[in-house]
Amino acid sequence: MVFRRLLPLLCAAGLAFAPFGSPVFASQAVAGAPSAGDPLSAAQLALDAGDSERALALLAPLLKREPKNAAALLLRSTARCIGGELDLCREDLDRALELDPTLRQGWLNRAGLAIADKRYDDAIAALTQAERLDPGASDNAINLGAVYLLQGKLEPASREFERHLVANARSADAYYLVATNFALAGYSAFAAQNLGRAIELDERSRVRARSDANFAELASTRPFQVLLTSDTFVPPAGSASASRMYRSPYKGADSPLLVAVLNALQIAGTPMDPKVEVTDDWALLWSDVRIKIARRSDQETAVELSAAPGKFSAEAWDRRSRELYESIERELLKLGRSGLGRP
Repeated sequence: MVFRRLLPLLCAAGLAFAPFGSPVFASQAVAGAPSAGDPLSAAQLALDAGDSERALALLAPLLKREPKNAAALLLRSTARCIGGELDLCREDLDRALELDPTLRQGWLNRAGLAIADKRYDDAIAALTQAERLDPGASDNAINLGAVYLLQGKLEPASREFERHLVANARSADAYYLVATNFALAGYSAFAAQNLGRAIELDERSRVRARSDANFAELASTRPFQVLLTSDTFVPPAGSASASRMYRSPYKGADSPLLVAVLNALQIAGTPMDPKVEVTDDWALLWSDVRIKIARRSDQETAVELSAAPGKFSAEAWDRRSRELYESIERELLKLGRSGLGRP
């Protein structure tokens, strides 16, 4: 059975971390959904739902029958930690690892508890043991790097982060996670550098960063502002593209063209990413195509469409772009008649 890491649960229990916040650990992928057919799986489901009391109730009869069930003790430790019973939480965790030192999740939990107590050397030792149990786990290096940053040890932290990035060279999430850790530690230049790479790999990382409280301290810095206001996207060779100019002023979130585009997509029933990125000079939407609405002058705004190579045949792209532009024009006319689309 695969268990989740404990760090978010420690946060839920209100434990204090370093002054600049907790490190951001990698998320553990869970292999398959837990089955509610056995007490351990049912307890895990309860914990996933944040119901520690139900988890404890489910585990009680099992541990009464099997007091040396290490997996059950580990789950009860997690439930007790969520409920604020920290001494009992640690007691169960120690007992679980004594009975079965191969429980990797137990070592991750021990690291989380050590971090909460600011016992960073103990956290490093626990994470090192977790890595021994699964040398190929994707969270090994990022977790170690996060704790080294809490210790103020930039060199070993950077080394671990680099190890994580080498193993995940094409992952925007990997670079975003490293950027987040550097941001929390106050290393704004390193944070911006890694966030920039995340945006290169997936421009939606920029949208994500806008509302991420982990970057709050960087919000006013020039490198961060440049990242948030720059659209550096370059369509890959072979991409389909189209552009049309409209005599309609760009007004940010209140732009008539933005409203018209959203209406056109909604009327057509076209699925789209709910996150719409809006700046003072341009807006971005993602549906089956990338849509950019950009200021060209005080009274003119462009709507640029693009799609990845091979997504549309030449004929299909011509039809798709033409239909979308025609729908946008109809919606813009409706807005004009209602008075909402007037300059």
